[in-house]
Amino acid sequence: MIKTFFVLCILIMIENISAFVTKDVSPASTRPNILESFQVNIDQLRECVDQSLARAASEVNEKQLEPILSVIGDQLNRISKAFTDLTAPNLPQ
Repeated sequence: MIKTFFVLCILIMIENISAFVTKDVSPASTRPNILESFQVNIDQLRECVDQSLARAASEVNEKQLEPILSVIGDQLNRISKAFTDLTAPNLPQ
């Protein structure tokens, strides 16, 4: 008799507990859109890269760039001279 009483109590408890458990079913419209969150992450990454490049550019002064700019200028002069020499009309000698 006591066993039967305990079994009934357990069954009633299980039945009552399952009544309190609800499944969270949200409609598709309220679910977070993966593409929107991806776009937000990309925008944040883009902003971070922009800030990093701006910070790095602000730390560079003209004296540090002079050697690089002079090498680029020399190469452009060589290319320009070679182009002028190659496109010059052939003059008879």
